[in-house]
Amino acid sequence: MRVIVLLSVGWVLFAAPPAHAELRGVALYERGDYARARKALEEELRSSRLSKEDRVKARLYLAAALHASGAEEAARIQLEELALTAPALQVDPILFPPDFVALAEKARKGVEEQRQAVENKRLEEERQRQEAERQRLEAERLAREQEEARKNPPEDTPTEDEEAKPVQLRPELFGFVDPLGKGAGVGGALTVGLGAMDLNARVLMGDNPGFGAEVGLLLGAGTVQPRLALRGTAVPGASAYGGGAVAGLRLAPASRITLLLDVGAEYLKVEDSNQYRSFVLTSSAGVGFDLL
Repeated sequence: MRVIVLLSVGWVLFAAPPAHAELRGVALYERGDYARARKALEEELRSSRLSKEDRVKARLYLAAALHASGAEEAARIQLEELALTAPALQVDPILFPPDFVALAEKARKGVEEQRQAVENKRLEEERQRQEAERQRLEAERLAREQEEARKNPPEDTPTEDEEAKPVQLRPELFGFVDPLGKGAGVGGALTVGLGAMDLNARVLMGDNPGFGAEVGLLLGAGTVQPRLALRGTAVPGASAYGGGAVAGLRLAPASRITLLLDVGAEYLKVEDSNQYRSFVLTSSAGVGFDLL
C-alpha cells in the first residue's frame, strides 16, 4: 500500500507539468532562435491542453517571432486574432521592440474599428427594423381609422352614396298653413337636386289651385341641412301672381326619405283683393322620397 502511495505522489510531481510551466517556444524566442520558436509555438497552439492564458501568451510570442523573422503580414494576422480573443491585452514595450509594439497597436485598432463597424451596422439594421415596424403599425392604425370612419361617418359628413349622386329626383307631398288667412291645404312637388342646389315645381290644391316653382340652396351636408330659396307662385283662378323668399330645413332620417320644413313669405299682385290677399305667409311640412 505504501508503495502505491509513493508511486502516485511521484507521478503527480514528475509526470504532470505545472499549470503555468514556461512555454518552450517562449524560451526559444528569448534566446533569439526565432525560426525554432515559431515552430514550437505553432505546435503548442495546436495543443488542446493549453490554458487560455498560455494560449494568449503563445500567440503573442508567435507574432513576435514572425515579425522578427520578417513575416510581417503573418505577424499582423496573429495580432489581429489576438485582438479578437484578448482585446484588453497591452503589449509590453519593455519585452518587445517598438516597431512590433506599434504593429500590435495598429492591429488592435483595426480590429476595434471592424468590431465597431459591425456593431454600427447591427444597430442601423435594428433601427431600420424598428422604423419599418413602426410604419407598419402606423399604416394599420390609419387603415383601421379609415375603416371606422367609413362605417360610422359623422352626422355632418355625407356618405359615399350621397356623394355619388350628382342628380336627385324626389317627389314630395306636403301640407301648408296660411296663418294670416287662417287657411290650410295640401300640395305636391317634384324636386330635382343638383348638388347643393335644388329646383322644384309645386302644385297647391284648393278651390283656386296654385302653381309655383322654387330655386333653393342647401347649406352644409349630412342628415340636417338648412335651406334658403326663392319662390314664385301663380293662382290663375284668382289672377294672383308673385313670389318671395323661403327658409327651411331638409332632414334625412332614413335612406331615400327626406322631411321638409319651410316658412315662406310672398307678395302677390292680385287684381281682385276680395278673392286673394297680396301678402301671404305660409308654413309647410311634408315628406319626399328619392327616386335617384
